[in-house]
Amino acid sequence: MIQPIRIELPTEYEAGPVNAYLFTEPDVVLVDTGVKSEDSWRALVAGLAAHGVGVGDLQRLVLTHAHVDHFGQARRLAERGVRVETAVVVADRLTRFSDIWRQRMAYYREVFLPQTGLSTQMMGYILAYFEMVAANYEDVPARCLTTFPNEGTVQLGGATWQVLHTPGHCSHQTIYYQPETRQLLSSDMLLPRTPTPVVETPADGRTRQPSLPTFLRSLERVAALDVAVVYPGHGEVFTDHAAVAAAQRARILRRAEEALACVQAGCRTAAEVVAKLYAGRPLPIQFAGLWMTLGYLDLLLAQGRIGAREEGAVVVYETMTTTDKSK
Repeated sequence: MIQPIRIELPTEYEAGPVNAYLFTEPDVVLVDTGVKSEDSWRALVAGLAAHGVGVGDLQRLVLTHAHVDHFGQARRLAERGVRVETAVVVADRLTRFSDIWRQRMAYYREVFLPQTGLSTQMMGYILAYFEMVAANYEDVPARCLTTFPNEGTVQLGGATWQVLHTPGHCSHQTIYYQPETRQLLSSDMLLPRTPTPVVETPADGRTRQPSLPTFLRSLERVAALDVAVVYPGHGEVFTDHAAVAAAQRARILRRAEEALACVQAGCRTAAEVVAKLYAGRPLPIQFAGLWMTLGYLDLLLAQGRIGAREEGAVVVYETMTTTDKSK
């Protein structure tokens, strides 16, 4: 059984290092790349060299999703002749990354962030992050990219891996499963700690799509797989994937109850709930906490346990009375 080789790469993000995975035979393949930084590039070169591989030996780069900590070095590798491969659902977000990112910036600035009731300081922090990414990351050239079906297969390490589209962390998250050897390259779908449900630009430019309920459905699908070992996008390789999935589901439901208690105690906006659930935490964690908090509120809305309405630009939440629920 050929096992993927984990190469840990540094990032500047709160999530910490990110994993790339190397297959050295029958062809030399890298799964994901880390962020676009010289520190990450040096770590990648060193990680490859530790296994007798140079950058020039890489033949294929396979990308699980289009987040900057996973595809950051893709253009640099593509320009060195490495063939880039990904699922159809991911491709457009790589080849049109700059346009799509600018659209998301506009959505956050004009619609999404005002709806949350966040402070000017926090909104400024988030928008500054978006500007930094826009200034530093580039599209993957379409001519360098080939695609495979979202529920198709990909060849890695001489074996056929199933491609599974598992939205939730993002709408285009894919993972790779090898049923005979019971190996799972889980990317950011299944991690030692719960992935954040990232808020993306909605199709109509205004109506945010709930991500956490979608993530829970994907989590149920992944938990049902027959898996012996998981190679995650962040953190150490682990084994008991069903227990990890169950623990994450339990934590999400527990935190949703805490969010409900916040609304019952008088918190009316997402920002106010974030301030309670993530009190005293640094801004990067509050930013990720905003996505999580909205996910908890989305779950409560879907269960009919709270309601939401707009007051000007801000979405406010309130508990549902028995009369409200019967309407």
